[in-house]
Amino acid sequence: MELGGFEPPASSVRRKRAPSAPQPRQTNGDYCNEEKPTCQASNTEIIYGFKINDQEKVISVSSGPELFKALSKALSETLFPARIGKIETGDSWAAFRVTRKGNWLLFSWNPRSYGCGIVDDPMISFLKKTRTGKSSFGEALKSNFLNGSFISVKQLNNDRVLVFRAERMVGAGFPVHVRLVFEGTERNSNLLILDSVGTILEPAKHIHGDMNRYRMLLPGISYTPPPPLKGREWEAGQSIRSAGELSNLTGIGKGLAKNIASLWDEKSSGYWAGCLSSLLDENAPVSGLVLQKIGTYLTIFPDLLPGAESVPGGILEGAGQEIISAAFSDHREHTLAKVRKMVSKEIRSRIRHADGLRNQAAMAEKADEFRKSGDLILAAKDSIPPRAKEVILTDWETGEEVRIQLDEKLSPSQNAEKYFRKYKKGKIDVNETKGRILSLEEGIQELEEQLEALESIDDPDLLAAAAADILDWVSPEKKRLGKKKKESTPPHIQFQNGEDLIYVGLNARGNRYVTFRCASPTDLWFHVHEIPGAHVILKTPGRGMSPRDDSIEIAASLAAWYSRAKNAAKIQVDYTEKKNVRSIPGNAIAHVTYTSPRTLQISPGLWKEHPEAALSRRQEGSK
Repeated sequence: MELGGFEPPASSVRRKRAPSAPQPRQTNGDYCNEEKPTCQASNTEIIYGFKINDQEKVISVSSGPELFKALSKALSETLFPARIGKIETGDSWAAFRVTRKGNWLLFSWNPRSYGCGIVDDPMISFLKKTRTGKSSFGEALKSNFLNGSFISVKQLNNDRVLVFRAERMVGAGFPVHVRLVFEGTERNSNLLILDSVGTILEPAKHIHGDMNRYRMLLPGISYTPPPPLKGREWEAGQSIRSAGELSNLTGIGKGLAKNIASLWDEKSSGYWAGCLSSLLDENAPVSGLVLQKIGTYLTIFPDLLPGAESVPGGILEGAGQEIISAAFSDHREHTLAKVRKMVSKEIRSRIRHADGLRNQAAMAEKADEFRKSGDLILAAKDSIPPRAKEVILTDWETGEEVRIQLDEKLSPSQNAEKYFRKYKKGKIDVNETKGRILSLEEGIQELEEQLEALESIDDPDLLAAAAADILDWVSPEKKRLGKKKKESTPPHIQFQNGEDLIYVGLNARGNRYVTFRCASPTDLWFHVHEIPGAHVILKTPGRGMSPRDDSIEIAASLAAWYSRAKNAAKIQVDYTEKKNVRSIPGNAIAHVTYTSPRTLQISPGLWKEHPEAALSRRQEGSK
């Protein structure tokens, strides 16, 4: 069956819109209330294989049919036919291992990051950590494609639909032909398994008649493609005289068409016709096209368009990277939201506790007044009228009149008892209570700082470890059980530069661990000057031996990188021997003071310029 032969009813055709134009110093060990330093504008960068944009907390990726045509050509030219050695699936993604080099063909039908491309083993390892369990669709993919081969791929109807032909040998060399259809249509994105005659075997998302009046996507029925856009197809040698003609041309997405229309008068119509020909001609090679992003729109074009950002790598690898980056961003936001919810709940609990202690402290200051009121009420109880709201009595010690509030629902004796209870409740050590309030306030501040600390972590594994440790720290289940379970090692990172070891705390518990468990008295302790950040320990090689000068720079740079000031050009970092660092008693487990600091002005990213140290990074604790 040739899927391109399906024609939708005329009433279902989608229409394109026309494009438009020396004193002791104190640090909290995590984050303090100091203002942020002036920072340079941050750029997108690749960190541990994931593209992170500091100005976008959640990345979304969209694309048009011109990219799908380029993906189809690139797969045909460089990869297919390809044997399928392994299949991994998640909630809204599926990946097929298609080479022995660890390359995977990834499909994502997540509405925020739909698309397909080539990714590597580490990226698949990350995706596997985000899935919630096995799915029937994943099992269907393995049943129909595992140990088979992709033979070819074709774009359908100049749309964001790719049809993959595959075959698998069964029995005595008998080939079974199946199709894999990928629809990258935003919220309607889907991945479907078809048999050789076009019957749906299993879709990733079941679409019933009450969800879509045009078509149903269910097992056992014939596949109907999305209704194609109304317009004419590009023909070789065709000329385009005005931007308005783009609205009647299929194969170009709105994002690219709008950009071309805004730039139309800056170039000749011949230039634009040549560019469109390189995009839409079936026989035009993809080698001369540049993968780029216009905002969140991922597209290809012969030249880098004004305002666009070039995506590194080839078309297939770049498209795969964009999917992974968006997936990491979504996962990151989900992780942070989960931690925010738990930490906010713990903060509210501590605020209530602190408010209760403040009430106790206020009552303690009036304790003698409460006792005097009770004594006066008892002495005059026979003269107090029923249901009185207040009474004026004479203090026999001072001779002054005292106005006392009463509960009209209670008898005089009961009102006196109420004041005596307040007196007993107020008999506390006020200074101790104020100390407990201060300790709770420091603990609340530290919890708030933990959320900010997570924001500075851009590696998915480190983020997961730090988040899990914080959740375990504030877990109500752990508190209810009341049993001490074996403490896990707090999350931290270890680096090595020659014989020098460097430890970096990832959160409050990690900071306390590296400072007071890993460090010896003569080891060097680093922290950004008066700005929230990680504790960093540089262990000296031995007694009487000094660390390498570049190790000091690396440790200082790491302290700056894992801090609120990571985007500054340069920042001041203090360092001193660990014996000069003291913990501040209270609920904040990583707040410290330190003396005798030396300082460095350092670039937060300097540690990346030392490959030996950067490649030695090893996560420890809370795995």
